Amino acid sequence: MATPSDSPPALATTKRKFHKLLDSLTASTSATSLNTLYSSPNVSTSSLPRTGSPEPLAKRPRSSEALTSNTERQRQVSAGQARIQALKDQLLSPKPPLGTGVERQKTLRVVPKASSTNLNLASQDRKTPNFQPYSQDAFLARLKTFADVKKWSTKPDPISEVAWAKRGWSCDAWNTVACRGGCEKRVVVKLRPRRKGEDGVEIANSEDMAVDVAPGLVERYQELIVEGHERECLWRKTGCGDDIYHIPIASRARSTADLLSRYSFLLAISSDLPLAKNMTHPGPSIASILSRLPSTFFTSAGLAAPSNEAERTAFAFALFGWTGVVESRISLAVCNHCFQRLGLWMSSDARLHEMSRKLDVPVDTLRLNLLESHREHCPWKNGVVQSNSADSPIAGMPAWETLVFMLVGKGNRMSVQDSAGKELPKLPHEERARPEGVSHERIESVDLGSETTYPRGSVDSTREVAGYNDEGDEETITNKWKKFKAKLKRSTSKRSLKSVKSVKSAKSIKSTKSGKSGKENENEDE
Repeated sequence: MATPSDSPPALATTKRKFHKLLDSLTASTSATSLNTLYSSPNVSTSSLPRTGSPEPLAKRPRSSEALTSNTERQRQVSAGQARIQALKDQLLSPKPPLGTGVERQKTLRVVPKASSTNLNLASQDRKTPNFQPYSQDAFLARLKTFADVKKWSTKPDPISEVAWAKRGWSCDAWNTVACRGGCEKRVVVKLRPRRKGEDGVEIANSEDMAVDVAPGLVERYQELIVEGHERECLWRKTGCGDDIYHIPIASRARSTADLLSRYSFLLAISSDLPLAKNMTHPGPSIASILSRLPSTFFTSAGLAAPSNEAERTAFAFALFGWTGVVESRISLAVCNHCFQRLGLWMSSDARLHEMSRKLDVPVDTLRLNLLESHREHCPWKNGVVQSNSADSPIAGMPAWETLVFMLVGKGNRMSVQDSAGKELPKLPHEERARPEGVSHERIESVDLGSETTYPRGSVDSTREVAGYNDEGDEETITNKWKKFKAKLKRSTSKRSLKSVKSVKSAKSIKSTKSGKSGKENENEDE
């Protein structure tokens, strides 16, 4: 009698055939490739488990009818063969492995795209810190908000836009400053009443400049520059240094690159620049400066030396800190430090003659002064704001004069000339005091051929190539500096230190010997 645990013969035959099929497949295909094929989504997990062996069907008790029924046995055999054929079709059909080919490329493309998006979002969420007292770029960005005359009127020096910007304030509205990104406090700077129109009604966003400012009011706003911040605000504790406005012209490589960059922008609008006869500037003539520049000065930046009047005028603008921009098809000369803007059409020859007739003044008085057109606090114009090192030959010089010193080193600081080199009479506001210790006749030249840069205020940053006078009575600063460095090097060398030690030891031995001999003499006397 058959037990319930025994399987029918048809099922046993099916299992043997299936195992035989698997043996034939494994003989020609590696197990690794089969495992990869098993992982294909097209393979039925119910018919072929991941273990590699088929799951036995549910057992059923054997009966005499099943053993004697040929029809049932044939049905089982046909069903098993159909299942094996289906498995063969699925296993032997060529399918690309999962994670390779096109699917893998798609996956690789999607992942970096998602990560780059996350990085972009993270960079957008990251804000620039508000408190950066040592960043000149952040200081200039705050100072630029005060440049619009529709938002800020002229203030006394103690409470000028420079003083507010040094303490983290930006211009937010008409004569109103705010600590943007910090404590968000706001201060309204109101020094004068509003200007009234012909009908007696006050004009919004205006200021009656004819009214004098009370000194006590200036002092109060000077205190608010610091105390206007919240107690926890870092700008209340400290502000920018006095040299935050300094232009590092003593670095020859950087100052030369900036000069040529400004010159290239001005060349693009050279046709709109004023004529040389309608411009004035202090210092030596542009022709004399160009004649003393090295031959590689312009070619190193891929530019050509100025060869006509328009190009020389563009270089004159660049020499005094101006660069060229075009806004709404209007050419402007702009200073990137004081943010002054000059409409070049105002200095055209036709415009100047028209204004001369209307105002009944000579044309010479209407000429464009490249230096005086800057704001009063601009380092190109103000030597105190430029704050060159006090122990250097460029001490007290504004930025324009420092740049001329670095380029050619020779010029009469007290003269005012036009672009053609003709000396003009000085106006009262052009009289400037000269710092002590600087010659009135001559400023020594600087070698621009070297690519070496020096720290601001160093003696090497202003290499002398001539003496104090033409006779050569005095020794040059360069020779003195070389001798001093050689002496310093000798004094700090190992050999000199050994010699110093030996001298000290000899002296000490001599002193001890003399001391002993003195004591012996005293004993003998006793």
